[in-house]
Amino acid sequence: MSYSEQLLDAIENHDFSQSKILLKQALDNDTPEVLASLAENLTNYGFTDLSKEVYRALIAKFPRENLFKVYLGEILLNDGQEDDGLSLLYNVSKDSDAYVESLLVQADYYQSNGFFEAARDKLLEALELAPEEDAIKFGLAELYFAAGRYESALDIYQDLIKRQKNFGEVNLIQRLFQTEAKIGNYEEAANIINEHSSDILDIDSKYQAGLVMLSVGDDDKAIEYLDDVINQSPDYVNAYPLLAQAYEHKHDNDQVLRSAQAGLAYNELDETLYSMGAMAAANLKEFDTAEDLLKKGLDIAPDNTNLRLQLSNLYLHEGKFAESIKLYDADNEEELEPQAHWNLAVAYQNLDNSEQAKSEFLLAYPEFQSNPEFLKQMTYFFNTQPNSQDIVKQLLDKYLKLVPDDEDMIDLYNRII
Repeated sequence: MSYSEQLLDAIENHDFSQSKILLKQALDNDTPEVLASLAENLTNYGFTDLSKEVYRALIAKFPRENLFKVYLGEILLNDGQEDDGLSLLYNVSKDSDAYVESLLVQADYYQSNGFFEAARDKLLEALELAPEEDAIKFGLAELYFAAGRYESALDIYQDLIKRQKNFGEVNLIQRLFQTEAKIGNYEEAANIINEHSSDILDIDSKYQAGLVMLSVGDDDKAIEYLDDVINQSPDYVNAYPLLAQAYEHKHDNDQVLRSAQAGLAYNELDETLYSMGAMAAANLKEFDTAEDLLKKGLDIAPDNTNLRLQLSNLYLHEGKFAESIKLYDADNEEELEPQAHWNLAVAYQNLDNSEQAKSEFLLAYPEFQSNPEFLKQMTYFFNTQPNSQDIVKQLLDKYLKLVPDDEDMIDLYNRII
């Protein structure tokens, strides 16, 4: 057994006491081929300090073997020794067999650090030297995709997929339909999914497929993919809001509620699921469930105005007017949204607090002056207030322009003029 093999065995057995000794013996006795393999394995195991020693020894013995310089340069870059790493890579000559490999390592470094143009230039230079090399094309496509240049990425993915469906761990089918979706070609993305459904196997691809199908209105297919995601991994929390949305489109309130409750079991911080679940529960007339969901949501996110409005609406529906008002007790009136003022107006009106109701109606009026339902409510309220004939007439004028055939309001108008 070579010293290199002994060193790797010791590392695999978590015995690091002889590492330095075995490494020196390997460098002194093992063949260059064995040492090259040792360096690669040490890098894969994460022992880069040891692999750097091996590569330096190999470079000293074979100064013209530039591939060792590329491998060492890559390790140095990953370890934060950027100047030394780049210096090694830049010194690989263009006529070297390792030059293209050097360009790829440089491109990866520049991309990782956000230098898109520099990375692209390195990849384009590499592609010019090795135009048939799919690894370079794939790297360029991934770079374009990450930088949001989806049209450029699409052309390359379409070419790559003619020869393979996966590149390394990347599912090219997923990349292709995802890129089409990023461009806005949702129908084309859906067609790709339907044509290659048997190739969409990994969980992330299924999630993305569900999202695309939801975007094109194919709720049944979206549900199919999202169910697969959840069955495969119940804690895939991003799938639950989409699944609830698909069932919402089908007006299946029972399944919306089930999806929301299931998702909240894994992620109690999802404010969207509290809202969707409560809405579905209210539609099912399960008002206690709706109230419980909204209260829990507000405990998690007390500043969520949507949840608070939903709970306020629910309280008004149930005749819990004081509870609806209490939701806004601590808020500055100037910070309240117009719908909150409308809800407060209705609550105060039902509690016979006319002065507060009048104030809230007037605060809500600028936003809802073209809303027939609001104008009708406000008209009926002010018609019960003393000295309000002029404002009632103005409200009726606005309302009847919007709903000219409302006989009750026409009759009221005729009685006050």
